[in-house]
Amino acid sequence: MNVLTQRLRSGGFLGINMKQLALRAVLVIALDVLAASTWQFAVKQRANAAIDRLRAGSEVEIDAAEAPPEVLDARAAFLLRRNRIDEAQPLLDQALLRADAPIQMRMLFNMANARMRAAVAAIGKGDYDKAIPLVTLAKSEYRSALRLDSTYWDAKYNLDIAMRLVRDLPQAVGEDEEKPLQTPEKLWTDLPGVPKGLP
Repeated sequence: MNVLTQRLRSGGFLGINMKQLALRAVLVIALDVLAASTWQFAVKQRANAAIDRLRAGSEVEIDAAEAPPEVLDARAAFLLRRNRIDEAQPLLDQALLRADAPIQMRMLFNMANARMRAAVAAIGKGDYDKAIPLVTLAKSEYRSALRLDSTYWDAKYNLDIAMRLVRDLPQAVGEDEEKPLQTPEKLWTDLPGVPKGLP
């Protein structure tokens, strides 16, 4: 019996090869995990740096389709502080597709507040045709934020103010139109402190 046959029978060559293969596989997996972790760390570092620059007031261009939701939020806040509502709208649209609820709520609330500020400025100039659509959009965004969290008190409060500026009037229904099957949404808020009962 030659040496090769003896080693094969004792598992010598096979044992060494299996151990080497196993070690190589573990090494490859470890390198892949390390590369992925390094890449994620670099992405987070870039995102944090962009957020810091935006918060400091620096203009930072981002790709809305690729940027993390936190960067979308920071960029939108930067734009809205400067009344650049039209530029912030695509960022909000992206966030509504892929951000978590707290970020969506914050961005909706900030956008609605920016529209309200613009509406109040338009009212101050007597430009009601511009103010009314802005208030209407703001009310819609406050309501969207409240759908995400009905306890969002700031959104409730600001929605109430917006409702005082522009009321939701009932839509006129033509005779030819069918009545809606569902109960219409309650449009008017209850007035607090209205006395009930006998005078």
